[in-house]
Amino acid sequence: MMKTISTIETARGRLQYTLFSESADGAEHFGVTVSSKLFGDEEVVSVRDITTDPAFAERIAFLLADNLVLPSTLTEVIEECIAAEFTV
Repeated sequence: MMKTISTIETARGRLQYTLFSESADGAEHFGVTVSSKLFGDEEVVSVRDITTDPAFAERIAFLLADNLVLPSTLTEVIEECIAAEFTV
């Protein structure tokens, strides 16, 4: 079951970033959904099971909103965030 943790709206509510969690294997897993109504029809993309670290998940959500990441590039940006977090 998906539980909404927080929602960030930008562009007068036409871009929405939702941080959510899901329970699996006895742990809480975090993901992000981006919804855009900037170009007419609504476009929605979710990336599930990004991390089990709530602070890291929140940083990603704010990074996405601060940089106005669109659904079309969400997956790539999250992959870059994860790679940067774990690069020594």
